[in-house]
Amino acid sequence: MGFFDLFKRNKTKPLIIAIHGFGKRKTDEYLSLTAYFADRYEIVLPELFDQRYPQDNIWYNWVSRAEEKIIEAKNAKREIILIGFSMGGVIASFLASKFAIKRLILLAPAFEYLSVTTAKGYAFGPKRPEEKDKYVALPSEFTATFIDVVNNCRKGIENVSCPTLFIHCLNDELIPYSTSVKYYKKMKIMSKKCVLLADGQHRILDDERCGKVALALIDDFIEGKLDD
Repeated sequence: MGFFDLFKRNKTKPLIIAIHGFGKRKTDEYLSLTAYFADRYEIVLPELFDQRYPQDNIWYNWVSRAEEKIIEAKNAKREIILIGFSMGGVIASFLASKFAIKRLILLAPAFEYLSVTTAKGYAFGPKRPEEKDKYVALPSEFTATFIDVVNNCRKGIENVSCPTLFIHCLNDELIPYSTSVKYYKKMKIMSKKCVLLADGQHRILDDERCGKVALALIDDFIEGKLDD
């Protein structure tokens, strides 16, 4: 069964497309989100890169892999709820500036970052002991690609017209929460929200306490319960 057939089969379910960040866990960053929404939503998780191939380091290829899923959904006449985490948040905002998106959710979007060294530490080193042998490390060539993605996509947020929710943790060790505040203010639309959480760090959805709050916020935002 092809991907387009899956869209047709699940056309009665609302659609979430979630774009992962610059890390070796890729779509596993959304394990908790998938578990939370799976009964009510169809969830599509595009993989942006393959870390087994250092030559897969062209920024627009990463972006196009997410864009392809949006085009497939559009061809199937689907409304799209678009979610992006970290670097995926930057890509999501860029794509939301190009396509009609129902709602956009940005989790700790990496419009700016503390330093390339910090980004490397997150992407290449195991964050938790149990991850050490589970995931293939990212090649060093990918760092420049990450920078290219951010530099080429971050201005898209200024042209987003759909309702948008930012969620960021005050203790984020990689992307300062002030980044979300700054780019929230750059948006011209009025239908936007920015929620700052006192608990948790960069991996919002993985945090035992903060993740539950973030998922509830996402749910309420999708359902329109946060609208003015």
